[in-house]
Amino acid sequence: MTTTTRRPSAPGAQNTSTDYTTLRLALWSVGVYAGLGLLGFAVFAGFWPPPGQDMDASAISLYFQTHHTNIQVGMVLMVIGAPCYYTWSAALSKIIGRMEGPIGVLSTTELLGGLMTGVVTAVPAVVWQTAAFRAEARSPETVQTLYDFGWLFFDLTFMFSLLQSVALGVAILIDRRAQPLFPRWVGYACFLVAAIYVPLSLVPFVRTGPFAWHGLLNFWAVFVMFFVLIVIVTPCAFGALRRLEHEELA
Repeated sequence: MTTTTRRPSAPGAQNTSTDYTTLRLALWSVGVYAGLGLLGFAVFAGFWPPPGQDMDASAISLYFQTHHTNIQVGMVLMVIGAPCYYTWSAALSKIIGRMEGPIGVLSTTELLGGLMTGVVTAVPAVVWQTAAFRAEARSPETVQTLYDFGWLFFDLTFMFSLLQSVALGVAILIDRRAQPLFPRWVGYACFLVAAIYVPLSLVPFVRTGPFAWHGLLNFWAVFVMFFVLIVIVTPCAFGALRRLEHEELA
């Protein structure tokens, strides 16, 4: 009778498996960001599209008074979900680190861009929460000021997300592996989304039209393409992790 002795797994292999499990969880966390963010912003607060940039103070105040409970719930959900964008970005940063050289400028830019995008998600939510908190007791001009500040902060900080997209796009295109970790077309998609952010710089100068914060370009195009890029990048990132893990374990 023979017995088979199972050789214990090497500690390095166990650590590698744990590391990649953590990275996968970080990638999945973007679902929390998108789910809670859209639920709070679009469903509860009704900001899909938001009250227009051309609305007067009395109309904005009435909206916040009428929907104050829904807005409060929605903004809490946005704030809770916001940090999950950073954890997603942290996982991407680790993958980018395998594409570029040892200096790590692109991975750092992507990581910090993700951190600041999470902050840009949370801060306006707190501002709009403040507007709704005592909407019935505040003057219409105060509610309008808070509403305006939230949107101007939300839109005029677009450079954080733009640089994050550019860093990821450049990393994808400079990947010199025989089989790159990401398809090259994903890098061009990152540049396209970055370009779509640029017209947000026009928000302070208009009240209506496609460049207003509720307009065709600066609301619909920006929001849709932001989430489209997440949907494009995330499955590719999972594929990249599978390849990197296989290489390390091999």
